Amino acid sequence: MGLIPIPTPCPDLTVADDDALPALVRAFVQGPSPGAPLLDHVRRHVARVTRSYPDAWFNLGRKDDDAVADLSHRVFTTCARVPKGRFPFNGRTPFVAFVQEQFDGRAIRYHGFYAKLSITRELMRDDYARNLVRDPVLRWRADLYKQVGAVLKERCVSERLGDDTPLRWRLPDRRVTVARPVEVVQARLQQSGLRTVPELVLAALELGGPQTQSRLTQVVEAVLGTPPAPELDAPVTTAPDHPTTLAVRRAVLEAWRELSPEDRDLLVSLARGDSYDELIARNPAFKHKVAVTRAVARVGKGFVERVVQAAAHESLAPQAELRPKDLVELVLEVLLQVLPELQGEEGP
Repeated sequence: MGLIPIPTPCPDLTVADDDALPALVRAFVQGPSPGAPLLDHVRRHVARVTRSYPDAWFNLGRKDDDAVADLSHRVFTTCARVPKGRFPFNGRTPFVAFVQEQFDGRAIRYHGFYAKLSITRELMRDDYARNLVRDPVLRWRADLYKQVGAVLKERCVSERLGDDTPLRWRLPDRRVTVARPVEVVQARLQQSGLRTVPELVLAALELGGPQTQSRLTQVVEAVLGTPPAPELDAPVTTAPDHPTTLAVRRAVLEAWRELSPEDRDLLVSLARGDSYDELIARNPAFKHKVAVTRAVARVGKGFVERVVQAAAHESLAPQAELRPKDLVELVLEVLLQVLPELQGEEGP
């Protein structure tokens, strides 16, 4: 199965006055110091990191100035008031950790805003998960996004024009294509009679040139049409060995939200490929490998039991006696289906 990848280093997103960021954090932590200058920096970076994300990733499923401002304030409050168990915070609030570890501006930006496991993206994932449960159209769109991604990874080639640009996909033969406006591509596809996702994705790249996965998903949706909500009780596709019914999705999301930060960090670390020795070195609660195994067994067993109760007929049920790490991998496989943002893309 595909596990959650290690977050890739963010590009150097330094701006002219960001050398002041460590001093502003230090002044705020050691106080008394007004928080407004630091909040201005937080707002600017949250606006930048969220600029390519659509409505689904924001509180109440709507992206506007108020939603971005709301996220900025929650990022600031979390960094100032909420202790985090995972590395590099280790039980401290992020701002305190930044000061005590003497992080420079780049490290603060990485852990606060731009890394896959940053405070900003963590809050966005929580908002997305809530929206996913509440909105059947969003669940359908997330599944369509996953189908488009599968076609791209199997049939196409990725490219990136610059460090601060989203990943684009093109056909593998490097033929010169005319970059037509998306409206023209959609109109031609609607007239083409093509109605399967693989056909539409490849034809869209043929007609319009390299595109991001999100843009291609929008094109395919425009051609296929979005089903009305009453028709979306089940996902678009259901592989026989992958439990993806609505009941399982809800159970996974509920169980994930109820995990402690430490347990979430344990799952993500294992999915990232961290060894037991690395976990022991990073977390003082794990004194030896047996302690890690027990924690993995506890988290995995409780997680899987929750899902099995929601869908006893699914293929998860016969797996109850798997090894602890196998249980965790099974849980992560479901999580990757339910939360595609964990795979490193911005989502539909």
